[in-house]
Amino acid sequence: MSWQVRQEGSPEVYTLPSEAAVLTGLRDGNFSPTDEVKGPNDQNWQAIETHPIFEEAAFELEPPVVEAADETHLDMNPLIDVCLVLLIFFILTITYSSLERALAVPEDMPDDKGAKQVEIKDIQDRVFLVIAKMDGEKPVIKMGVKGALKEVPLDRVFAEMKELINSTGRKEMVLDIDKDVPWGVETAILDAAKGNKIHNILNNQRSRR
Repeated sequence: MSWQVRQEGSPEVYTLPSEAAVLTGLRDGNFSPTDEVKGPNDQNWQAIETHPIFEEAAFELEPPVVEAADETHLDMNPLIDVCLVLLIFFILTITYSSLERALAVPEDMPDDKGAKQVEIKDIQDRVFLVIAKMDGEKPVIKMGVKGALKEVPLDRVFAEMKELINSTGRKEMVLDIDKDVPWGVETAILDAAKGNKIHNILNNQRSRR
């Protein structure tokens, strides 16, 4: 009772004495699971991998299916690194800009250079006042025109300044700030002035040490 084996679609036929010989040839790599086999009781040729006798053995010989790599996958690690670097850069830039605005105060001109001294009484009709002092541990901000100053919370400086400009039409500011007032308070006042487009700031700030 011989078995016949041939490559798929090939006219060349190998005759083997038993199904064990077919299994040996399959396991030794002489035949592949897609080769066709015909037993003594078979009417038609069929692939070894689909034949009931050899199906299990052929399945064990088949290499595992390797899933194709997903080329659409995006490695987020480099992107995260770049974002962290940019975040640190922006934090440092903003911090430096805030400090630069706080330090950008006009220098006093020596009297021997003939600088013109401006008195508040000479310009009080066209400016409004912003005064920042320390009351113990608490900074106190007052804003308004001479003789009508109003205490303003730090978070309301921008809004109150805008309302004062609209009501008085004055676009020049005199800033009188105590040397002990924190830099953050001065920065908030200067930012509010910039946001309200104050084109001239006269600074009566004392020197900080």
